[in-house]
Amino acid sequence: MELNEQLDECTPVLELKNVSIQYGSIKALENINISIHGGKIHAVVGEHGAGKSTLATLMANLIEPDSGQIFFNGKPYSHYSYKKTIDAGVRMVFQKMHLNQSLTVAENLFIANKAIFRSKAGFFSAKKVYSLAASFLKENNYHLNPRSLVSELELSERALLSIIKNLFVPPSILILDEALEKLSSQGLEVIIQTLKALRNRGCAIIFITHRIDDLYMIADRVSVVRKGKVLISDDIGELDKISLIKMAYTQFSTMEEHNNPAEEFNNLMKYNEVILKQLPISLIVSNFENRIRMINENARDLFRIKVDSDVNDLTLDLLFQDNPRTLDLLLKARGEREMKTLSGIPLTLNKSSYIINIIVFPIYEGALLIGDMFIIENITERELLRNQLVLSEKLASLGLLAAGVAHEINNPLGVITNYLESFKMGKILPEEKDSVYKYLFEQIHYISQVIGNLISFSDNQSLTAEILQINQTIAAIIDLIRFNGNAKHIHIHFVHDSKTELKAEINRNEFRQVILNLFKNAFEVMPDGGDIIITTELITTEEGDKVAIRFSDTGPGISFEDPSEVFLPFKTSKNTANNFGLGLSLCYNILTRYKGEITVQSERGKGCTFLILLPLVYNSVSVPFTKASRESDEE
Repeated sequence: MELNEQLDECTPVLELKNVSIQYGSIKALENINISIHGGKIHAVVGEHGAGKSTLATLMANLIEPDSGQIFFNGKPYSHYSYKKTIDAGVRMVFQKMHLNQSLTVAENLFIANKAIFRSKAGFFSAKKVYSLAASFLKENNYHLNPRSLVSELELSERALLSIIKNLFVPPSILILDEALEKLSSQGLEVIIQTLKALRNRGCAIIFITHRIDDLYMIADRVSVVRKGKVLISDDIGELDKISLIKMAYTQFSTMEEHNNPAEEFNNLMKYNEVILKQLPISLIVSNFENRIRMINENARDLFRIKVDSDVNDLTLDLLFQDNPRTLDLLLKARGEREMKTLSGIPLTLNKSSYIINIIVFPIYEGALLIGDMFIIENITERELLRNQLVLSEKLASLGLLAAGVAHEINNPLGVITNYLESFKMGKILPEEKDSVYKYLFEQIHYISQVIGNLISFSDNQSLTAEILQINQTIAAIIDLIRFNGNAKHIHIHFVHDSKTELKAEINRNEFRQVILNLFKNAFEVMPDGGDIIITTELITTEEGDKVAIRFSDTGPGISFEDPSEVFLPFKTSKNTANNFGLGLSLCYNILTRYKGEITVQSERGKGCTFLILLPLVYNSVSVPFTKASRESDEE
């Protein structure tokens, strides 16, 4: 039988009548009257200290009121013991997470639901614990590993676990005391779907929050609590957001309503204004006339505005008067329905240069724009650090070339020295001189070519795209690093069709950087040696013809569940020193800039393969590439 069939629809599952509770001289709750019905999500909203958590613990039967009565399914709640309350299906998720840090995810689910995990013989089976936990997590799309220790989980994952351990057995009443705030966006989306499914099954959900936006996403009804009293209980659709904010957080609830948007906006700005001013971010709020209505302490410091200056005289035009491009971007971004982010914006203030991100958040009253909020993030130092790390990655890649270049130059120099000694000692016959001269000039030309290649790697030319011969460029890179590969017992195989000319439009140095980063990664993950196989070919896709470059190694593979995470900045599966996890992120950004792409496939213990796709460029000038396929293990 569904829960909502147990009682008449008009009968509350939980009802509080004239409930009061006092701590010393402080009245925590006073004459509270609330009815909670099955199949409804009932939000309780109010500022910090309004009495919401006390109300939650009363509803969970953890404390008794000083006066008034609480009824559960029409019967006095105080007659229930804590165990009987739990057995009746009342579950509460506390603000402070109650998890055993030294146990796994599955074991924490087991602790909360011991009876379910008990075997037929009455014993607990570890195998059953992990099997049931894995099935529960998978069926509900809760992305947690049942064998992960809680101490190893991120904060958002622990917040998710603290909720779902109360859902293994569907509750009849679920009380969430500000339990959604620490969830990730993905976790919040999954939990919202879970709560809606529970509601549809008849569960009564009490959702304690101070975040107005959350309750508009999921609540059916809302009660506003202020200073221990319930100001109103109503269907969420009957209360607009600004009215709700005014009742919950400001003193305007007894004042007459105003239809003037400017006056409404001024009232709204008093909502937690002290908190907004002290936020550790730069925050600016303007009205619909671009006048600054609030600028917090961090923003004052950034723009060097004196605290006692008259903010009402400030406008966006004055604030950004030395930055017309930034002002133009802001004015174009404001007034949109959705939040907009402006990234990497240059800003000049008092002869100092900054790089900032700006989030533009419009404030609407119904369909009317009444202002905008601008959140400014100063990323100057972060960009400087990023540039330093990018330079470190480039230098690390160039370091691969050093040993190979030395070897490539020493070999022909040794040949030249030997022949010169032979000339000096008269060992070269007259009829051999022409062929020897020709051979010596070939060796000198080869040295010049190697040095030229190295110089082109290190020069600081502009990042201009050019038509690049892909096979020739890869072959030149292999020439420079094959000795380094031999020294590490790594054999490099380059397989391509010498008759097919593959050209792409990309900057030569940036393409070399991509290939070098792949070599560097492969060398690092194969310290005991292995094989690198590079193949190139022409393929046809829905978007047209592409140059396909496959770069495979026989290393241990990528340890992430999703191998594509290696393209995220500062994400690395290698434990090598001085590895910042930026190399593959740089490769991704470079290729994307030239309408290319890079993907990866990996199998643990069997290596990985990177696939690079670049748009093929057709050129009427044909310069066939005739160099044979190389293997770095050739002498």
